[in-house]
Amino acid sequence: MRLRQLEYFVAVADHGSIRKAAAVLFVAQPSLSTQIAALEREVGGVLLNRQPRGVTLTPAGRVFLREARSTLAAAERAKRFASLALGGEQGELRFATVLSIAAGLVPAALLAWRAGRPDVRAYLHEYRSSAELERSTLQGLHDFAVGPRPSAAFEVIEFIGTEEFVVVLPEADPLLDSRSVDISALGDRPWVLFSRDHGLSAILGELFAAAGIAPESAVYTSQTDVAVRLATVGLGPTIVPDNVVPRPLRRYARSLAVPLLRDLYAYSTTPLPSLAQPFLDELRGVAAGYER
Repeated sequence: MRLRQLEYFVAVADHGSIRKAAAVLFVAQPSLSTQIAALEREVGGVLLNRQPRGVTLTPAGRVFLREARSTLAAAERAKRFASLALGGEQGELRFATVLSIAAGLVPAALLAWRAGRPDVRAYLHEYRSSAELERSTLQGLHDFAVGPRPSAAFEVIEFIGTEEFVVVLPEADPLLDSRSVDISALGDRPWVLFSRDHGLSAILGELFAAAGIAPESAVYTSQTDVAVRLATVGLGPTIVPDNVVPRPLRRYARSLAVPLLRDLYAYSTTPLPSLAQPFLDELRGVAAGYER
């Protein structure tokens, strides 16, 4: 089994078509079909359902796809680390995080980190929930992750900092006169909430249950920065990490009467690449700037 065959299989699965994958890979369609068939013979079963309008994955194909992605990611990582050790590249950083951290802490940290590294490339992948982030990291799809403390055991787990969740209110809301807000007082308002697959959706659900409220939604969104803007214009309150709130809009944010804090970590299944530590140091500095 060759890496090229795995690359071919992943491309076919991603495009749902041997014809489309062949065009993207610049490979003749019959040649690609032959390679996929050879791969199936080697694994001992059918990985793709051939249909008139394309292909779909068999149950075995879905399992194989997950492992193929992990294998390709590990091979790419090995090549990059070896090249760096030989001095053959300026380097690159591949990491992942959840949407709220990507919108809040990452931009300033990444800007500061790249200031002295103009030739270094960074690749960021954002996930909707910490569970998705943890699964992808276990599969080796990136060098490391930044998010809430993972439930699984990782070779590397480094503390980054603590973020506070705040409630964002509309302009001129009377509750802005207070330093903190009891969300039970907001139970009869429509809220700006997050789509069910977003990690913050579960957090808000737990907060509402603890406060004994079940507010209606004015709108659902999957973007924390969008939620902040929707709240400030008056669609309803929302709750986000404080670092997500842009500086001009922080006057609309208030602490919760019962503070909610979340510790953040960097974690990985392998030792961190040398370029990661300076970036994590910048990330710690940005996180510390929000401590109250």
